[in-house]
Amino acid sequence: LYDALLERLAEEIPQLQRIARAIAQLDGLCAFADAAIRFDYCRPAFRSDVGLEIDGGRHPVVEAQMASAAETFVANDVRLARTRRLLLITGPNMGGKSTYMRQTALIVLLARMGAYVPATAARIGRINALFTRIGASDDLASGRSTFMVEMTETAAILNQADERSLVLMDEIGRGTSTFDGLALASAVLKQMLRQNKSLTLFATHYFELTRLGEKFKQLE
Repeated sequence: LYDALLERLAEEIPQLQRIARAIAQLDGLCAFADAAIRFDYCRPAFRSDVGLEIDGGRHPVVEAQMASAAETFVANDVRLARTRRLLLITGPNMGGKSTYMRQTALIVLLARMGAYVPATAARIGRINALFTRIGASDDLASGRSTFMVEMTETAAILNQADERSLVLMDEIGRGTSTFDGLALASAVLKQMLRQNKSLTLFATHYFELTRLGEKFKQLE
């Protein structure tokens, strides 16, 4: 009986797959609409040039967790453009650097998916790809340490990102000694500004890098 059922269903596989895709799409759109209404998301606008403007941006997951604890998420703005391509983000541990970067990426991703976004307003330019180097992880089974994973991912970004990409880099160089790490972070930052020219959020503990703002006008 089971084999007979499978044979009967096999005849309808194309139709069942079309129905499943339609239901999945409808389910996703309904989820987007429900979240937009319940959490006061806004409709993003798209612009033809390269750039990103977010007013009152929020991290949807962190905001939901804080709301359940009766706390309020502090919204943040983002401004990236041809003349302001890289934001250097400094501060202590748990100061919000990674949250700020992740919420920016999530807002762009949600907008490109066709959803409303957690912000007061969002104007998103022609972003063709999203690259991230965030977190610490190793791949010891393949002989790659935490530092090797960090450098491999960083090299991939430097080889692929272009001026229409959004790049998130968090604590480049932390996997090695202080001055070696500072030298690496400085070299990567300069490469992003001179060669890749991507829209970049660059978080770091190396406060010395802020001096590069005097040399590069596109860095803030």
